[in-house]
Amino acid sequence: MKRALLLLLPAVLLVFLSIAGCNDETEPTISRLRVYPDCGVVPMPVEALAIATGGNESGDPTGGNNNLDITWNFGDGTTGGTTSIAYHTYQVPGNYTVVATAQDPDGKTTSMSQLVRVMADTLTVEASSNFPDGITTVNDTVRFDVRALSCDVDPDIDDDYRNLSFNWGMDDSFFVYLPDDTLHVEYEYTNRRPTFLFDTAGTYEVTVSVTFPALATTRYDTVYLEVTD
Repeated sequence: MKRALLLLLPAVLLVFLSIAGCNDETEPTISRLRVYPDCGVVPMPVEALAIATGGNESGDPTGGNNNLDITWNFGDGTTGGTTSIAYHTYQVPGNYTVVATAQDPDGKTTSMSQLVRVMADTLTVEASSNFPDGITTVNDTVRFDVRALSCDVDPDIDDDYRNLSFNWGMDDSFFVYLPDDTLHVEYEYTNRRPTFLFDTAGTYEVTVSVTFPALATTRYDTVYLEVTD
């Protein structure tokens, strides 16, 4: 009797493992999420792709999204899709988090996200000074700065600014007209954070031009100052 039971045990285990293999109880897993492009200018169309496996896949050993619904949230109030590929067009600038969620027939879910940057222009710049109210005196040293943003420039990473060139016009009579009536800057300030001392009271418009040679793009911004004695 014991010998018969021992002989039957491997067969019972084999049947048990076979049944277990037909009902995979693991959690769904998203192994890859790609949103392309992840940065651009409005209107910005994107293609999103998610690869998901696991969960209850009804025993299909190939996996690969089998019986997994993929739903999408594009971060701008738009949702959609039940497939691994989705398309969307962003109409408003901003930073958005794209979330893909995979759900198996048992209701188990998993999610993965990717950040997408949508810009109003290929290059945006914002100039400022150490006198944010725009009021200073002839005895003050004014320190200027500019923040730039593009798909290739993070405004908070100093090394990214090496890809840009700067030209500040201090609006203090250093502008002269050449014989062909073109405007020329007699004294140029070409670093990102120049300092300047205005020696005459008045109202000044300090303009910076920022050029991104790789994109052949130049943008401008102006700081307005009221200088008193």
